[in-house]
Amino acid sequence: MKKIRFLLIIFTIFFACSTASELKLEKVELQKSSDENKIIEISLVNFPKMKTEIEIELQSIEYFSEDSYRFGSKYSFSEEIIGDKINIEIPNGKFVGSIQVKLSKTIPFYKNYYGIHTIYFGMNEKRIKEKFSNEKCSSEYSFSIKLAKSLKYHNFCDDLDVINKKYKLKFLTNDRTEFNPTRTVALTYAGVSIGLTKSFQHYPYAPFLLLASYFGFFLNDVDISSEIQQESL
Repeated sequence: MKKIRFLLIIFTIFFACSTASELKLEKVELQKSSDENKIIEISLVNFPKMKTEIEIELQSIEYFSEDSYRFGSKYSFSEEIIGDKINIEIPNGKFVGSIQVKLSKTIPFYKNYYGIHTIYFGMNEKRIKEKFSNEKCSSEYSFSIKLAKSLKYHNFCDDLDVINKKYKLKFLTNDRTEFNPTRTVALTYAGVSIGLTKSFQHYPYAPFLLLASYFGFFLNDVDISSEIQQESL
């Protein structure tokens, strides 16, 4: 009993230490922003009626020279978006990190819709610091799970500099979904393969039905693009 209590205390201390340096960002009305903080305006254009989530991970950065810098406090925000606009208040400064939007909807035993788009500031997809020389952000897409061909869209920009710039971000969809046969076949194969194991010999269809109800049988991709507007202050 004492050993369990000791482990719980250690876990609590570790968890507190690991999260103490991460500060939570807040959404705010545009006119209620503090003079010491800045607001990033985020709009969702032509989004379908699906679950929409946003995840923001930023870290302050201080430059000493072109190639010398120091990372500071971490900031995060994660929430489901209700409506087509959200304003996030962040401290005045320069940051690296990402702002990601995800769309999802599942109709059990029928269809699943999923889309993801990430804007990276001052870093690449592997979260390694990078200096982007172009003024405009560069867009690209890749496969998050290459064999399953699950699409991910990215936009890469230089540091998020709210000291000198005002940012307005737009995430857009074209209201078009695309059936993904590769992911659908992969899900079907997984369900059938698990069902053929000894564990499910009496209920061979159970894994397939569970996967089909949770993910939907026909898997579809939703394309999300982004536009970044920067105004000098």
